Amino acid sequence: MEQTEIALIVEQIESEIDVDTTGRGKASIRATGRLAGVSDMALRKAFNSANHSPSELVKKLIQQGFECANLNHWSTEGIPDIAIAVILEYYALDAGKNCTEQAKLAYKAFATIGIRTWIQRIKGWDTAPQSQSQPPLPTPSLEEISTLLDLTLGKAGLEPKLVAGAKLNAMSKRYPHLREEAEEAKSMLFVSVEQKLLAPKQLGEILTERTSEAWSSQRVNKLLIEQGFQIRNADGNPDYQPTEKGQLYSQMTLNTAKGRDKTVQHLRWLESVLEMLETAP
Repeated sequence: MEQTEIALIVEQIESEIDVDTTGRGKASIRATGRLAGVSDMALRKAFNSANHSPSELVKKLIQQGFECANLNHWSTEGIPDIAIAVILEYYALDAGKNCTEQAKLAYKAFATIGIRTWIQRIKGWDTAPQSQSQPPLPTPSLEEISTLLDLTLGKAGLEPKLVAGAKLNAMSKRYPHLREEAEEAKSMLFVSVEQKLLAPKQLGEILTERTSEAWSSQRVNKLLIEQGFQIRNADGNPDYQPTEKGQLYSQMTLNTAKGRDKTVQHLRWLESVLEMLETAP
């Protein structure tokens, strides 16, 4: 029953309630009086008393930070939502014999969520933050992409061909219409030698066949390190780098990681390195 009464009054005064773009609400003096169960004349009289002998309601409003000069304008400009909460609380709890059942119902309706949220709900105001469209970031030029990767990957001492491959990947991503040309250029970066280049796994298969021992890729990499042909790369791309000794029997190759638009570098070996490993002291 109580909710029905409040809903009926709210429906009658909704046109006299407003919410601004920041979510702050206000209501006309008539609408506030209806919520409080008092006449708008009673509120006008209370507000006018601010200039000479403030009423208890005005004193309460002043305690909440409202200035007397502002109260005189509420009759025409509307009453702020926080002041409405003070007025309803006053007529619900503090007005003595002038307390009203209507003020108690209204006060009870907003007490748990706050007057501002209550008014926002009445007006159907969207409390979600309004997204502000951000201007799109400019697309970097080809020169900017090239310069950035030179300043990062290039200065990190990575293989020049790997840096070139990374540039082509970045350029084709930003400029999809250049993807075909970028892929063609990347294919020219791959090492092409007359002799077949082998991965440690393939070297291990050959050694296993020759020695009848199990040679995994891990064991081959360990042997190449022990005999001074390669060192582990702390940066991880490639996993290993050739020493001066190992450069005579190896080549760096470039490839694209499976499932990712990323160029990776691998150290591969000529089969002739096996003869050196077998005869090394």
